[in-house]
Amino acid sequence: MRTSARNTFPGTVTRITKGAVNAEIELTLGDGDKIVAIITNTSVEALGLSVGTKATALIKSSWVILGKELNKARLSTRNIMPGIVESIQEGAVNSEISLKLAGGTLLIAIITNRSVRSLELKVGEEAFAAIKASHVILAVE
Repeated sequence: MRTSARNTFPGTVTRITKGAVNAEIELTLGDGDKIVAIITNTSVEALGLSVGTKATALIKSSWVILGKELNKARLSTRNIMPGIVESIQEGAVNSEISLKLAGGTLLIAIITNRSVRSLELKVGEEAFAAIKASHVILAVE
């Protein structure tokens, strides 16, 4: 399978918390980083997910929100991950930011050049990625 999602993270399901309609799925990546997805219970069944199942998280780079000092912020976003800015590739309007997470996972975000300037993002400095759990797509083979 090929996708247009820049962030494709294989991992293992380590927790499933089912609700009336949706389930919260925790995926632990090979390097220890964790990503939480919210999917329907129907999708949990259709994908055959259970603890220990191998799955892949897909996240479009434009769905990643970057910020600074988000460890102190109160947000409704489930995934708030610290990392170090590895690269900034500036385009005409947007920039592609590579953020190396604590476990070593490389996360790609597309944000406006204005946001890069207002956040004062610099290679080698800490930043945080925020991703809504509902923006994480899960896939299995």
